[in-house]
Amino acid sequence: MSGDVSVHIRKEVLTNGISNAVFNGLAAWALLKDTEWMPMWGEPGIAVDITATSAILLFIVALILIPLNRSKRRKGKAPEFHWDNSKVLHRFFQRFPRGLVARAFCFAALGIVVVAPISFVPYIVLGVEGMTGPAYAVAKGVWAGIMAGIMCIPMIQMGLADEVNVPAR
Repeated sequence: MSGDVSVHIRKEVLTNGISNAVFNGLAAWALLKDTEWMPMWGEPGIAVDITATSAILLFIVALILIPLNRSKRRKGKAPEFHWDNSKVLHRFFQRFPRGLVARAFCFAALGIVVVAPISFVPYIVLGVEGMTGPAYAVAKGVWAGIMAGIMCIPMIQMGLADEVNVPAR
């Protein structure tokens, strides 16, 4: 990855991570500030919320970031990205469909199948059976920022690697 691409991606990761941490933390706080206890498992529980948020957040962020970065590249405000076929994750993300909505659904599926289960690990390891609404709101804000910061990387790469003269379907 060239220096220009790395700088662009780092800036986007920071922007997306912070904005998603703040937005999701504040939204969770507004909804859960008076909740005395949220169990880890069951409904409404932490695991259900993490799974739903993983899917919804990644779907929405993909719908925003991929065309935004394609547009920046088209206008010369962002560098072109070239996939490296020697990297397993690059080969994986190149297999995503070309259409924007289809890509967003792929990211949502990754949220459910990969991100959410990985996100449960710290709770399981620490033996968390639940927490108060305010405590979970803080944890959710931090988690959403980290998750969005990590998962936005392939979205940005897709936008910068796409042919800029071909509109997304």
